[in-house]
Amino acid sequence: MNTKELLQRARDGLKIAIVYAGDKNHPDAVIERQMNSRDWKSYRLVAEDIAGALEGEGFSDVIVLPEDRHLGDAISRSNIDLVWLNSGGVQGLNPMAHAPALLEMLGVPYIGHNPLAVSLLDNKHVFKSMCMAASLPTARSVVIAPFVEDCNFIESGNFESVFHGFPGPFVIKPVSGRASKNVYFAESKIEVTHAVEDVWNETGHLCLIEEYLPGNEFAISIMGSRVRQDGEFVTHGGPFAFSAVQRRFEPHEKIFTSMDVKPITYDRIRLLDLSRERELISKIENLARQVFARFTLNSLVRLDMRESRDGELQLLEANPKPDLKRPSEHTASITCAGLAQRGMSYADLIVSILADRMADLSKTRNKDSTILKKLLATS
Repeated sequence: MNTKELLQRARDGLKIAIVYAGDKNHPDAVIERQMNSRDWKSYRLVAEDIAGALEGEGFSDVIVLPEDRHLGDAISRSNIDLVWLNSGGVQGLNPMAHAPALLEMLGVPYIGHNPLAVSLLDNKHVFKSMCMAASLPTARSVVIAPFVEDCNFIESGNFESVFHGFPGPFVIKPVSGRASKNVYFAESKIEVTHAVEDVWNETGHLCLIEEYLPGNEFAISIMGSRVRQDGEFVTHGGPFAFSAVQRRFEPHEKIFTSMDVKPITYDRIRLLDLSRERELISKIENLARQVFARFTLNSLVRLDMRESRDGELQLLEANPKPDLKRPSEHTASITCAGLAQRGMSYADLIVSILADRMADLSKTRNKDSTILKKLLATS
């Protein structure tokens, strides 16, 4: 069955839920409130954009649900066939892994990374360790546990074994986060301690100290191989990389200002030119494809990278839940920035993500699953 046929059956028969992050402060959202190792945002507006795009494509049974203690019951009551995870989690450690873990246990198919993959991607120190093990370039770094008794960690053997007398500058950030929140630039070791304490106070979790890279910063998005371009579905020979952009910095900016403080407008990013910058784009795409393969990914991810002093690309981090908010006249989306360049619209991207997942599900061994019976039933 081709992709168009799968999608048509999905339009006619599937009930889809787009899930955003519930608020732990809402009554009855959780059993007991606790810290969140990741800066929280609901992403409800983005979930509504995704739902709107699907409805515009003819999917008539789409609802939006919060991730909270009632999610499993809500999915069951609504007879949901497929969940689209658009949540960064509610609270606790590794919050992005909670919803996919729940869905795995319930046996509900979903769009998004599996619990292990999302944990590897969202925990920057683990992602960087995995990159090093896979011989992928990434800036050197150390992890500091919160409120260690010896606050002179910058003189420790662990710190020295990584940085070998490097005087700075450094970047200090939470190991898990979003939108460049709680990220600090430290010119020297003297400034590092205060920045680390600020991260601890904000997150109560691990802090990453990373060598500052002074070169240009880039981002690229990458997903599965099935994509709708110029109105037709195309299956590429490997994962589809797109929207290679350069982040633009103000003269005083050392790190990209959080979108919560300064929205991402079109003058803050520059789409790389497919003709004039083909060599650079190829390097960025190749690095993205290596990550996609080494981490055995099967869903959309955005990768951030920056040039070192000698101009070599170094991986900074992976974003397992890139912003899928529909771009507006004044606000840009890094992931959507290069869609027109590839003959795609926002709706094309949303449908492509869904279609790629549908194709994967159609090949599963569990032929008795409800969603497969609907997708593969004889017309």
